Amino acid sequence: MSAMLLSALFLRGQRKKLFDYFTRLVLFYANIVVTFALIYTFLDLTRLGPVVDHYQQTALVEKGWLDRIGSALYFSVITLFSVGYGDVTPFGWARAVAIIQAMLGYILPAVLVIQYMKTGEP
Repeated sequence: MSAMLLSALFLRGQRKKLFDYFTRLVLFYANIVVTFALIYTFLDLTRLGPVVDHYQQTALVEKGWLDRIGSALYFSVITLFSVGYGDVTPFGWARAVAIIQAMLGYILPAVLVIQYMKTGEP
């Protein structure tokens, strides 16, 4: 009976540790996405590097704040996870920022796996 109780407590601790690790990982990725989205929005507002949505219905009308932030968030997620649909394109300095974010998106999973293999726990 006590062996089963200890086993259950151990598994509960492992599950909690895994949940904490997963939560930190999601928050870390969300932080990266939001940070790069703010950079894209800043570059778009200053016209140093616009992020152009090719399928936006209001192409001739000036984009509002929500459109700019939405496009930047969408582009940031698509770039970080290396999907790259091609419907949103960066220009100017936003291209350099997109290259940095794409490299981060490629390297980060490998770093996380190496860290896991090195320590043996998340």
